[in-house]
Amino acid sequence: MSFLEELRGALSLGSNIRALTLRALVTEACFGMFYVVWQPFLLDLGSTLPQLGLVQGVMTLFAAVGSLLWGRIADVYGRKPAIVASVLCRLVSLFFCVSARSWVSFIGFGAFMGLSATWQQTNPAVSALVSESVGEERVGTAMSVIMSLGMMASISTASLGGYLALNDGYGLIFTSCIAGELINTVLLTLGVNETLVDQHRSKGASSLFDGLRSFLSIERGLLPLYVVSILGTVSYGMSNSILYGLLVDSLGFNTVQLGLMSTVFGLSWGLSQIPVGSLMDRHGRKIFMVLSQASSIAVMLGYILFRDFGVFLVLQAISGLGHAMWVPAYIAVATSHVPAERRSLAMGKLSTLPLLLGIPAPLIGGLVYEALGFGAPLMIRLFALLASALVIFVFVKERREGAPQQGPGKTALPSRLKRAGNCFRYVGAIFVEVLY
Repeated sequence: MSFLEELRGALSLGSNIRALTLRALVTEACFGMFYVVWQPFLLDLGSTLPQLGLVQGVMTLFAAVGSLLWGRIADVYGRKPAIVASVLCRLVSLFFCVSARSWVSFIGFGAFMGLSATWQQTNPAVSALVSESVGEERVGTAMSVIMSLGMMASISTASLGGYLALNDGYGLIFTSCIAGELINTVLLTLGVNETLVDQHRSKGASSLFDGLRSFLSIERGLLPLYVVSILGTVSYGMSNSILYGLLVDSLGFNTVQLGLMSTVFGLSWGLSQIPVGSLMDRHGRKIFMVLSQASSIAVMLGYILFRDFGVFLVLQAISGLGHAMWVPAYIAVATSHVPAERRSLAMGKLSTLPLLLGIPAPLIGGLVYEALGFGAPLMIRLFALLASALVIFVFVKERREGAPQQGPGKTALPSRLKRAGNCFRYVGAIFVEVLY
């Protein structure tokens, strides 16, 4: 099946998918410029890397609150109100950028952008809306088309953002993002249909104790994903979340180079997303989660070992493919373990605990960089990815409609330990090859 046929089939999945896809096009066309320039802009305002990490930490704190908040609201009042309200939070955050005269102004940006639970993450209400709009067997395809077309829009403007930044065009970039979020508010209000039916609507906790128990409980089937998410969120916060700042401060990259890196990353992600989503709906999601982690491991090794800009462009292409595999697979596996009436809250909690633990990660990453150099935070990320891949391979179970589920058996744990041992041997062999 060709790329265009995959795209046509995905867009025929319903009006909600089309509305979310159009929203992604508008958002990423504007934020494709924003992603490239906001960290260099902070450095121009006099920020240090630890202070940049502090802004990221504030964003992470409020993202944890937002994930839990929107998840609960979406299960009680509906998916649509939660999605529209989260976009309004994004809109408010951008006014702090327009009026910024020092890096401190970006504390407000971090708070409201984090609260939206949409910064480099999928809002739990969106995950539930997509799953209920198309059915669990098509979640991978639906998420893929939304992200793919969004990334195609992002890559069309990333280099433009870098050019405008070099010519003092930050204000134009921030203003365009505000206009885009205003359009999205209207678009989502008019174009999205509610999917939470009354019989699945959460009635709320009957007491404070029940409410706390609901928030603090962890769904047993999601426990391995909690571990993976914690490892990923904390290590990402210490490395990738401040990567562009690191590249500017340590390697002297400029905003045009960062724009090119974003373009290559987005092009790789966008072109591979729809075919990858279709493949995982047919052949399973877990294998793509493992492959995604493997590609991220390769990227981290490349960042640590090389300093050439051309190599970084190649690594960005590999990273884009890894993201294309990860996001829809992760969402599809997670939502398949939770009933509809608890789906948004469960996805929110799955984001909240890792985000809470990751609050100090960007600040720590900046301090580690200042103490030990460019490769140190990236090495932490590398080891976290290795551990995460092992957890996925051994412990994550995939539930697919019509697929028989393997029940617990007496040989399950020894079998898993044997597979774990094989993983460690493979990893050791890779390190020997790379280092020697």
